Amino acid sequence: MGCATGSFPYARMPGMSVRITIDGEGHATVASAAHEMGMGTTTVQRQHSADRLGLPLESVTVKIGDTSLPFGSFAGGSSQTASLGAAINAASVKLAGELLRMAGNDTPLAGLRANELEFADAGLRKIGDASRHESFKSILKRAARNEISVTGESGTPLEMLKFSIHSRSAIFCELRVSDVTGEIRIDRLVGSFDCGRILNPKTAASQFRGGMIMGLGMALTEETLLDERSGRIMSASITDYHVPVHLDVPDIDVLWTDIPDPRTPMGARGIGEIGVTGVAAAVANAAFNATGRRVRELPLTPDKFLLD
Repeated sequence: MGCATGSFPYARMPGMSVRITIDGEGHATVASAAHEMGMGTTTVQRQHSADRLGLPLESVTVKIGDTSLPFGSFAGGSSQTASLGAAINAASVKLAGELLRMAGNDTPLAGLRANELEFADAGLRKIGDASRHESFKSILKRAARNEISVTGESGTPLEMLKFSIHSRSAIFCELRVSDVTGEIRIDRLVGSFDCGRILNPKTAASQFRGGMIMGLGMALTEETLLDERSGRIMSASITDYHVPVHLDVPDIDVLWTDIPDPRTPMGARGIGEIGVTGVAAAVANAAFNATGRRVRELPLTPDKFLLD
């Protein structure tokens, strides 16, 4: 058995833009050119938008992945969720101001300032006073408008300039090493993570497990081989560059602290790559525990564990 720790820095991209549109039925459409690679961006930002705007989930639509939409940065460095969330926050602040201006004086919100309002019950209300509330639908109807649309942009990530912010992990591995062939078989992996607030447990667990499987590839099979004479990559295809397949992957358990980070949008930090970090070290430590042989080069191929 072996264990290791991992750390991955928090990142948030500036300049991410989001357009929020509220139609006459009180339905919100949140749009950005950010893209979805399968990690649950659309799902999580729909949840965040509904929570931010005081709407039920079925009243929110998220559109992403089209370059005609407001600018959205790439998905990388475990940064997209926080970056897009910050842009949604910025757009919602602008939306509150525009709705208040549109509401005019014939409204329960008259005389209030935008910073005195919160989104709730499909509309705006005075913070702490449910009696001073008006729905999006009512405001638009009185203003004879079919919709209202605003675009917000995430600002400079000042939290990154003030603090060193990291997600962290502890990885535990149980494995067997054949004393005949030197082959490693992983029996069990456990990952424990501190990544701030977990926005969606199902997509988070999937990302953690996927990252840990990538870590297994790093530990056991993946290697870029170069021909030093020509500089050409010899393992240039999946035929020669080996990644973990189903039979290589053991039972993987994941758990997390779910403690919101007060310095980041939504209290969340990225979780994409922290799952990878630490796995190879945990596997190497477990292999050392099993064989007494300390190997410091990856991947941990069978020849490195055969006795001289």
